[in-house]
Amino acid sequence: MSDQHSHNPNEKPGWADNPKFIRVFLGVLITACVLSAFAGFVTSWHNPHPHFSVEGFPIFFAAWGFGAFIFIVLVGQHLRKLVGRKEEYYDERE
Repeated sequence: MSDQHSHNPNEKPGWADNPKFIRVFLGVLITACVLSAFAGFVTSWHNPHPHFSVEGFPIFFAAWGFGAFIFIVLVGQHLRKLVGRKEEYYDERE
């Protein structure tokens, strides 16, 4: 089964594997995030009547979402250890 996923040495890398594309993409992504956070402080896009006082912080929901994302990734790494199979699982049955 692992033979199907071997890489061909003559195959050209895709456009997303280009180091220049990766640098430009990350630069645009980081710039968009910084500008969005800055706009959250400058403009009044936040909730004027928050349910909880912490919701009045301009970039609260962005920070909360980022924290939730990090939590899911870290929990997923440990969950994989509990429910994951070995790489050779399907090869053992043949």
